[in-house]
Amino acid sequence: MDNGELIISERIRTNSTRVIVLIAWLLAMTLTPAIGFSAQDDKVIISYSSRDFSFLPGHVAVVKGFFRDEGLDPVMVQMRPPIAAPALTAGEIHYTTTFGSTLNAIMQGVPLRMLAVITEKSPYYIVARPGIKSVAELRGKKLAAQQRGLSDRVMAEAILEAKGVDLKDVQFVTLSGDLPVRMSALTSGLVDAVCLLPPGPVLLEKDGYRIIAGPNDVKLGVPTNGLTATNQRLSEKRAEVKKVLRAMIRGLRFVRERREETIAIMGQWLSQKPDIAARSYDLIIAGYSQDGATSDTTWQALIDSRVQSVGLPRPNSLDQVRDFTLLREVQKELKLH
Repeated sequence: MDNGELIISERIRTNSTRVIVLIAWLLAMTLTPAIGFSAQDDKVIISYSSRDFSFLPGHVAVVKGFFRDEGLDPVMVQMRPPIAAPALTAGEIHYTTTFGSTLNAIMQGVPLRMLAVITEKSPYYIVARPGIKSVAELRGKKLAAQQRGLSDRVMAEAILEAKGVDLKDVQFVTLSGDLPVRMSALTSGLVDAVCLLPPGPVLLEKDGYRIIAGPNDVKLGVPTNGLTATNQRLSEKRAEVKKVLRAMIRGLRFVRERREETIAIMGQWLSQKPDIAARSYDLIIAGYSQDGATSDTTWQALIDSRVQSVGLPRPNSLDQVRDFTLLREVQKELKLH
């Protein structure tokens, strides 16, 4: 496609993907907290896009031993969003929490299903250089985000449209990378604004930059984190899938219900001072799903935006994209409904 959107084909078992996953796996083995998993625990490899608070419930689930309670030994692997779907279908990882590019892959026919939504309303914020006080002032300015169809770009576009700014009036600068890379695009003067997750907005705000918009400026949710597996795993390892789901939803509920303990985990995880972690928590908490689900209206809006902006084929039904059967069972067992 001439708009640069990645098209994922069935030829996904490439050497480069294998090398990237192997390196990420080795790093994950050194970074995953040691919490006393036994030799009998079943190993599950779960990818996430970046080491930030969109993945917080998953990290909490590891730290608090929720996977261990299920007899699982989780290996958390960080990888770039476009790699997650190919790695899943190649069997190099078992689950991913990456949302935007994974949804794109499903809409292109890759045999995956989304099993839960962790962030229902994306906690991305637009932060601008001093002197820019509103979204309207971004007309004619440079705004940094990932490529079209990925989570922060979708959120940035949703904010602009909600504020009545035509997308053609803003110059998007495509970038990827971890939080420091995204922050440096603004602090170096490369762009006038950037769309990113906490703690980025909090850290930039302390240096004089201005938070000009966020999730409260959009009407519908823009999910950025969930849980996805292949159709084959869902069929052949259904009991394991349910265990992973239960651990993740317990992590989600812990984050929502245990503020002070969660802030302590946030501070330790990303080496943040208590005030930064606390401010970040207050910015992100409203974005998390209550129970791992989101409305059909939100799902339809997500699909519509990708059909219109990226030209992806429209699925015949939402059941081609998601499968919440096991999620409903978990919700019932955890007495969330």
